[in-house]
Amino acid sequence: MTDRAEVSTRQILTAALAVQAVALAIALAGFHFAGISVSWSTDEIPLAIALGVAGALASYWIGRAITRSSTSAGTTLRNHCEKLHQVFCHLNWWEIGVLAVTAGVCEELLFRGFLQPWIASFSTPLVGLLVASVVFGLLHCVSFIYFLITAVMGLILGAVYWLSESLLTVIVWHGVYDLIALGVLVKFPRLLGLSGSAGKH
Repeated sequence: MTDRAEVSTRQILTAALAVQAVALAIALAGFHFAGISVSWSTDEIPLAIALGVAGALASYWIGRAITRSSTSAGTTLRNHCEKLHQVFCHLNWWEIGVLAVTAGVCEELLFRGFLQPWIASFSTPLVGLLVASVVFGLLHCVSFIYFLITAVMGLILGAVYWLSESLLTVIVWHGVYDLIALGVLVKFPRLLGLSGSAGKH
């Protein structure tokens, strides 16, 4: 890896972790001022992990199928992935893991742990689910297709949280999904139908 690539990788990691730190800070402030508590029992952990991993695998395979498809959505997603591959191609597995875990924890604490129940507290659970999902999509928006897919993912995660009341399940789901999706994007881009070469690490 060149010095320029190392600087670029450090900048990417710093920026990404800074965004997650902001998300975590907003979530923690929201928990405090809105009086929302988040906890889970040790009995919940095995089932939450199993459901989260299963959900992540299913979500990844659906997303991969859409990305590889000959539809306009597939073409748009491949274009986005080509650009993202160029940005993230120097990340190693440790860095990919850090990004995936922090996104899973910080974003789920913010969107599902705080925002969704907070909005539901002065409206309805359905409104809380819809608003949190739309905001989730907007904050990941690079195109209408990407917004739509991300918002749908937010709806799925939000519905799982609403029905199961298990924040750990959606944290695991989100984190494992990001680990697989980012890992494939960086290391095995051809699996997504991209022309980029695999990462060097």
